Amino acid sequence: MPMIASPPDSPRALRLASYNIRKAVGLDRRRDPARIVEVLAEIAPDVAVLQEVDTRVPPRRAVLSPASMEAHAGLRLLDPSVGIGRTGFHGNTLALAPHVALLDLDAIDLPGLEPRGAVLARLGLPDGELFLVGCHLPLVATFRRVAVERLAEVVRAAGATRWVIAGDLNEPREVGTLAPFVEGARILPAGLSFHTRMPRFALDRFILSPGLGGRAHVHDSDASRIASDHFPVVATLGPE
Repeated sequence: MPMIASPPDSPRALRLASYNIRKAVGLDRRRDPARIVEVLAEIAPDVAVLQEVDTRVPPRRAVLSPASMEAHAGLRLLDPSVGIGRTGFHGNTLALAPHVALLDLDAIDLPGLEPRGAVLARLGLPDGELFLVGCHLPLVATFRRVAVERLAEVVRAAGATRWVIAGDLNEPREVGTLAPFVEGARILPAGLSFHTRMPRFALDRFILSPGLGGRAHVHDSDASRIASDHFPVVATLGPE
C-alpha cells in the first residue's frame, strides 16, 4: 500500500490512544458519534486504535463519519474492510494524524466462537517503523488464549523490531491469558478503564516490544464519562 503521509522531520514521542467506543452508544443509551469525536479531539493522539466502530446488526454500518473525524479531531479514519461495506474489521479500525505515515494495512480473523479480528498496520515514524496491532479479544478465557497465541505468531512473523499491541484485551488479571505476549515484552499499565460508571477493571491495555518504553493513563473527562462504557487509555511512547 502506498504511503499516505510523510513522517515529520524531527523525532517526537508517539501519543497512542485505544478506545472501545461501544458503537457510539453512551451511558444515556443514545448513539452520539459526536461525543466520541469530542473525546478523541481532547486526547489529540497521533494514532487512535478503535474498537466497536460498527453497529451490531447487519449490515453493520459505521458509526463514525470520516469527514467529522478529520474536521473535528484531525484524524484520518482508516478502512481495513474495503469492499465489505463497513469501516471496521470485526469492529476494529485505526485513525491517524496527518503526520503519521501509513506503510501497510491488513486485517485478520481471530479463532474462536465469537466474531473477532485484528487490524495490522506498519507505521512510518521519524525514528523508524512501528508494527501496530489493534484488537478486541474474546470475553471467554479459552478463546482469548487461542486468539493471543495467534496474534503472538503474527507479531513474530512480521519480523518487526518495534511493535505495539493495543486494544480492549478483555483480560481482568494482570497477565493471565496475555502471557504469550509478555515474553521479553511488557504490559504498560494505564489504569482502570471499565466501566465508566464505576471503573473496576483494566481491560484496555498496551503491550510493548523490548526497547520501547513510556507511560500511560486513563483519559477521564466529562465527555469520556458518558460517551462509552469504556474510558479511552492513552500512552506516550519512546525509547526505553
